[in-house]
Amino acid sequence: MMPWLVAAAVTWSVPAFIESARAGTDKYRDQAAAIRDGYRRIGRDFPAMGEHWIRINLVFDGTFDASRPEVLNYVVIDGKPRLLGVGYAVPLLGGESPPSGPVGADAWHDHFRTIEDETVLPHHHMGGAAQDSPRLAMMHAWIWSPNPEGVFAADNWTIPYLRLGLTPAAGTPSSVAKALSLASGGRDYFERSIDAASAMTPTEKGRVKDAVDRAQAAVLAVLQNNRAAGLSGADVTRLTAIWTEIWTAMDGAVGADARQRLTHLPIR
Repeated sequence: MMPWLVAAAVTWSVPAFIESARAGTDKYRDQAAAIRDGYRRIGRDFPAMGEHWIRINLVFDGTFDASRPEVLNYVVIDGKPRLLGVGYAVPLLGGESPPSGPVGADAWHDHFRTIEDETVLPHHHMGGAAQDSPRLAMMHAWIWSPNPEGVFAADNWTIPYLRLGLTPAAGTPSSVAKALSLASGGRDYFERSIDAASAMTPTEKGRVKDAVDRAQAAVLAVLQNNRAAGLSGADVTRLTAIWTEIWTAMDGAVGADARQRLTHLPIR
């Protein structure tokens, strides 16, 4: 383990860590300030994470500092980039562990695949590990927007609501947000995720596309009928059903091998 990582982390309580992170990134709520300081976008816009803007010199500066995150997470809302969270990235060699603070090593996930793979799916959606190989460990912190799953959860499924100008109700299952993401720019992400996980034939891809078409149209119909008043209980029930229906349709559209791989896809 690298001592400098531990030494920088153990002194932070969670409230102190969040306070320091907010103080250090308040100016980056204006994306122009982040660009001036060297942050650049990398990869895709993920439905539950937004865009990753990375400052590469911080990744290799040998420090883990709450006030100086290596990554900023922006989401375009009403046509403007909005800073919702930050990310901390530390390079590790085989056998090394990420910092234990402020909430423990379990809050970190590894990136170790190719750039092409990582920009299709974030690693924590792919499974696998690389504890014995060089990798980049990352921890998210949603310090500028609430996250029902916790400040340090990797995904924030309130984001599809925010993109659509909706307010998420407490206790609403993530399946509702996943369905909503089909109407807020997430379709390409889900289709690429399914394709990457299942190695489908052209015929199977066509059937999956048809299933996604139907689901997207159903979600848009819910929003068209009830957008002004927000989501009702009936809307939540319908969106939950749409998300269940799309996976039932896809399971029936592919062969046994692809179906097995889709069954274990964490985003479903």
